[in-house]
Amino acid sequence: MASPPPSVLAEAVERRLSSHQSQGPSPAEMAAEHVKRQKFRRLIDPGIMRPNPELEAIEAMKVLFKLSENLIREPDNPKFQRFKTTNTLIQKHIVSPKGTVEFLRELGFHPEVVDFQPFYIFNPKRMQDLKIGNAMLKESLEIQEQKKARTMGSTQTVQEARAEVIEKVQLAFMEDRRDKMEHDEREKQSRAARAEIEARKAAQEGRRESTQSNEDVIAGLGHVLGSASDQPPPYN
Repeated sequence: MASPPPSVLAEAVERRLSSHQSQGPSPAEMAAEHVKRQKFRRLIDPGIMRPNPELEAIEAMKVLFKLSENLIREPDNPKFQRFKTTNTLIQKHIVSPKGTVEFLRELGFHPEVVDFQPFYIFNPKRMQDLKIGNAMLKESLEIQEQKKARTMGSTQTVQEARAEVIEKVQLAFMEDRRDKMEHDEREKQSRAARAEIEARKAAQEGRRESTQSNEDVIAGLGHVLGSASDQPPPYN
């Protein structure tokens, strides 16, 4: 039986490879990627987040994300394939914080001296590790942004509630003042009315006493005029 020609064998191999590629990663590859993701997550938290101040840790992750993002976008660009460790930004956000150098190494960068200058240089064979680490950095930064948004929302809610309480207290105070002013005005009018009534009563009483006094005087005069001493002598 004659063997198939090489071209047929090549086509069969190509079809088989294509079918494997179309089926996606194998279970073993997926398991290895899962392990790698978990390792990157641990390098972020607790690796970077726990030993550093929160803002410093977040800024360091942003720099790591930018380094990996540039290299994924332009893998053949030499300026993204290496950087000096003496760079001010690298010193502040990569060298100084705890846990960042370990993460950088896991991305695929390794230290090397070139022309007596210290560099971190990327190993192109670690591109898959770089992509996984980049995804984990993005995930962690998004979580931090959501946390910040919730905190700001909570703070805003507290401030709004506090402002509402203050407004209610002010309105209650103003209402109390208005009620007191109205009460004082009513008391003032009531006192004025009572004073006017008392004045009228006093005036009426004065007039009554004056009238009574005049009547008494007139009655007294009548009694004096009608006395026996004023009668004419009897007629003899």
